[in-house]
Amino acid sequence: MSSKNQSSKKPSDNQQNSPFNHLICILLSLISTLFLFLVILYNIPFSNDNDNYNEISNLNKKLWLIKFDKKNKIYGFSIWGWCSWSSINSNSNSNLNFNQNIICKRKTFWKLPEDFQLNDSVNLPNEISKSLSISGFFLTFLLITSFAFLIDLLITIKFHSPKQPPSIDKIYWTCPRKMRYTTWLAYCLRNFYLRILASIFILAWGLPVIIISSIGVNKFNKNSISSKLNDESMSLGSGWAMSLTALICLIIIQIIIPLGGLWNDARRSGKKH
Repeated sequence: MSSKNQSSKKPSDNQQNSPFNHLICILLSLISTLFLFLVILYNIPFSNDNDNYNEISNLNKKLWLIKFDKKNKIYGFSIWGWCSWSSINSNSNSNLNFNQNIICKRKTFWKLPEDFQLNDSVNLPNEISKSLSISGFFLTFLLITSFAFLIDLLITIKFHSPKQPPSIDKIYWTCPRKMRYTTWLAYCLRNFYLRILASIFILAWGLPVIIISSIGVNKFNKNSISSKLNDESMSLGSGWAMSLTALICLIIIQIIIPLGGLWNDARRSGKKH
């Protein structure tokens, strides 16, 4: 009788989790990875040739962290440098005249005016002229983290385990010898303490450029008394918005995984045979 009772209890112990939360996390990590990839690469043209019209004609549509508009000239600032271009194409029949108004300067960890000298007398806050590039560079680490989450979530689809790994449990820093790799990875993803640690790193890499850009733009627009007289305005670019979106997506993932669980295959034990 006891053996029959034990065998009847085994199926009830299996907990098949819904794939919804797992798929949502994959979607969020995919969005985050794609957004960060575009923010990091889609700004300064790779070509230094200003005659390459196809490369530089759409500068206004690129993903700048900060945009500065002074009369008919626009500046776009990113991780790798800055570009300036005319906001009005007065002679649509001549690409040459339009190209002559475009200047792009590329350098890692750039500072103004040490590395580049802006043609116009633009007094930028230190948050932008000194700190924007290095704080934005941290987004590359955030991209690596986001891509790693995407790969881990894809690998752990229908991982072998009769129930969800406990969210509050000891940390397995290496894969136990008798446990499948995907099951161990699911244990790591579900671990609450590792999610807190991951959230700290995500915020440490993603928040600096968000905060520094916001402070710099607010300081310029608030303190620049002559900005209205000189027809000057500074704003956060689409690259900043996409960086913030990617950061939020990654933080949401850290919340969903411990609370909602991962997509498991409850029919399999997760142990190596």
